[in-house]
Amino acid sequence: MMWSQASLNWPDSAQSLETQSATVLNSVSSTMNSASNTLAELSGYAGYSQHPLSSEAAGLLSLRSELTSLLSSGTVMTVSPYQFEVGTKTKAGNYLDAKTAIDKLVQKLRDKADKYRPVTSQYCIAIMLSASKIEDFATNLNQLTQVFTLPDWCMAARYSTSLAGIETTKRYQPASIKQPRFKPGSDLNFNPLGEYLQWQGAQIATLESLASDQQNVISKLGALASKRGQYVTTTTQQIAALKNLHGAVWSMSLNGNAESLATTLSKSSAPTSHPFTIASLILSESPLTFWEELLCSP
Repeated sequence: MMWSQASLNWPDSAQSLETQSATVLNSVSSTMNSASNTLAELSGYAGYSQHPLSSEAAGLLSLRSELTSLLSSGTVMTVSPYQFEVGTKTKAGNYLDAKTAIDKLVQKLRDKADKYRPVTSQYCIAIMLSASKIEDFATNLNQLTQVFTLPDWCMAARYSTSLAGIETTKRYQPASIKQPRFKPGSDLNFNPLGEYLQWQGAQIATLESLASDQQNVISKLGALASKRGQYVTTTTQQIAALKNLHGAVWSMSLNGNAESLATTLSKSSAPTSHPFTIASLILSESPLTFWEELLCSP
């Protein structure tokens, strides 16, 4: 085989799809306008009644605003054994006990040099996880981060898991990989294919919608009712799955400005003396209802 120079040309396979789609799609606009005009002429003869559940559903529309209120804007401050100038690093590993973790959080709350330090009154949830052995620390973190995906805690879970396994893997020396490296397999959807798939897919979706007209209105409504019922069942099951919680943390709920939060924390007693500890402050100007109920309930 020889290398040959070639100019970019729009693929015949793509042009064929577009041409075939156009045989129907070019008539969509005029046909739909005609159908709409026909319906408009008949609207005076049609009587529509409200679904019996519509009024009940309307009475629950405020749930949307209640759901939105659970999302708070704020910041999270975390200390862990693996942070520079936070944990203690020795030849044996990285360590951070609960008392030092609290002291580091207090110092940070009083760090006026940090321009992102909260200056207004804050709602605060302090959480902590501690263990006596790196293996237990990694296990507890991995269990907790399955449901509580705080980024700093997920990072600590990965790092501690890696450290916990070093003793069994440090003697293994894998073969050196030559450069460059193969990347993991993925869809080859870079442009122009990516955008073409988007727009041609939209045209084909229109064809699929038009093809569904083979069903009469009654059949469509029946299918829609079945689909809606299945969707409600699915959402209920997914929410139920989220309630399957595992793990435990030390926690407390606070509020006040940064200085008062620091004072309260400094007066708190460390719940453990274990050498492996991660602790965070979740801070927001608005109430942290969801997180407080998740993390601070006895």
